Amino acid sequence: MVDVPWLRPLRVLAFGDSNTWGFVADPSGGAPARLPDDRRWPGVMQAALGSDVTVLVDAICGRRTDVDAEPGTEQNPPSLRVVAPSSFNGWAHAEVAGLACAPLDLAMVMLGTNDFAIQPARPVADIAQACVRVGQALVRGAAGFTPGRVPRVLLLCPPPLGGDGTAPEGMPAWPAFWQASRQLAPALAQAADCAGMAFMDGAAATVTTGADRIHLDAADHHRLGQAVACRVRALLEFAP
Repeated sequence: MVDVPWLRPLRVLAFGDSNTWGFVADPSGGAPARLPDDRRWPGVMQAALGSDVTVLVDAICGRRTDVDAEPGTEQNPPSLRVVAPSSFNGWAHAEVAGLACAPLDLAMVMLGTNDFAIQPARPVADIAQACVRVGQALVRGAAGFTPGRVPRVLLLCPPPLGGDGTAPEGMPAWPAFWQASRQLAPALAQAADCAGMAFMDGAAATVTTGADRIHLDAADHHRLGQAVACRVRALLEFAP
């Protein structure tokens, strides 16, 4: 029997936006920070799963599902205007990410939050279907390198925006974003089921308690990472 060296450890990719990257908002309005790798939810998940799994991360702030960012918006802030707006299009880069991280056993997609700010407003069903497209592109990339090892896909719905829906000063559209963030989970669950993908609702693990009501804080990351580890363990069917 030939020993294939990459059958273990299992390989899992977390593909996401700033809440996978580890963005930490400064409540005083100063410069933001980034959580250390081991305190972001993929790092927490890695610790919980142990050495039988390698967790890989591909995440950037402002990433959308399958739509480019517009220069000069919150999705493409001044410090990042040297980067092409297409760099924030998750689908456009997912196939390459899958290829770069191959072989993969599971590809996780946690996107959608940045799509709420797109104008005119995108229906949540369209955002959910775009997440499916991202997952399919990740699979194409990974399986293109290792056709005998096709990864499963887990669509992970981001925890909904925090607070009670009251608009912060200068953000009149916030209530619509806030509501959409609560409508995404059922749309994503349906899209995942139709596409033969797994689904998990991040709201079942944690709320969003970051200072800006958009980003997870360290405690949120810990709760999410622990919960996702349990889901991944069941999906990949291995003992802790």
